[in-house]
Amino acid sequence: MAIVEAFQARGRVVAMTGDGVNDAPALKMADIGISMGKSGTDVAKEAADMILVDDNFSTILPAVEEGKSIFHNIQNFLAFQLSTAAAALTLITLSTMLGLSNPLNAMQILFINILMDGPPSQSLGVDPVDPAVMRRPPRKKNAPIITKHLLLRVLFSASIIVCGTLFIYVFALQDSDMSRREQTMTFTCFVILDLVSAVQNRGLGCGLFQNKMLLTTVSISFLSQLGLVYVPFMQKIFQTAALSGRDLGVILGLAGISFCLHEGRRWFERRRDAEETYASVMEELA
Repeated sequence: MAIVEAFQARGRVVAMTGDGVNDAPALKMADIGISMGKSGTDVAKEAADMILVDDNFSTILPAVEEGKSIFHNIQNFLAFQLSTAAAALTLITLSTMLGLSNPLNAMQILFINILMDGPPSQSLGVDPVDPAVMRRPPRKKNAPIITKHLLLRVLFSASIIVCGTLFIYVFALQDSDMSRREQTMTFTCFVILDLVSAVQNRGLGCGLFQNKMLLTTVSISFLSQLGLVYVPFMQKIFQTAALSGRDLGVILGLAGISFCLHEGRRWFERRRDAEETYASVMEELA
C-alpha cells in the first residue's frame, strides 16, 4: 500500500495485481486493481477493478488498449454529434436574427437528427484500435471526456457546415421568398457536409476504408438523401424538389472542399498528439 500511495502522490496512474486476501487493500487503493481469475481469492476479486480469467499477465496489454480505444471512440462520437447540433442551431439562429427564410423545415430537421445522424455516429464507436493510443500517457481517472481539443474540433466541423450551407443559401436564393428548390439545396448541402464530418471524425489512425460500418452507413444515408430529393412521394413528405445536375455539382464541390479542410485538421491533430506524447515521455525520463 505504501508503494501504491507513493506513486499516486507523484501523480502516476497505478495498476496493482494480486490474488490473495492480503493484496485486497492495495488492489482497492490502486487506480486499477487487477485480480487473478483462477487462483485469486474472492476477497481479491471483489476489491479489483479487472479480473484476468486466464491468469495471464499479457492479457493486461490488450485490455488497456481496448479501454483507451473505447474512450477515444466515444470522443469521436461526441465530436460528430455536437458539431451537427451546433451547426443546426447556429444556422437556424442566424437565419432568424437576419430575418431570412428558414433554410430547413421541421421534417428536414427531424430527419437530420434522428435518421441521418444516428447510424453514422453509432458506427464511429466501432473504429479499429489506433496503435498510437498506447504511446500516449495514461489519463487521470477524473479526466473529462469533453476536452478543449474536442471542443475545438466541434467548432471547426460546425463552422464548415454552417459556412457551406450559408453559401448555398446565398447561391440558390433568387428572391426574398425561399422556394422548394432553394430549401432543398440548403437541406442537401447540410446533410452531405454532415456526412463528410462523420467520415472525417473517425479515429486519427483509422484509414478511410478501415471502418467498413461507417462507410456503409454513410453511403446508405447519402442514397437516402438522394431519395428524398428525387423520389416523388418522398418529395411530398419532406417538401423537396428535384435538383439539377449543376445544383448537385455545386454541393458536391463544397463537400470536396470540406473533405480537404478536414484532412488538414486531422494532419494537425496527429502532429499535435505526437508532440504532446514526445513531451510527456521526455518529462518522465527527466
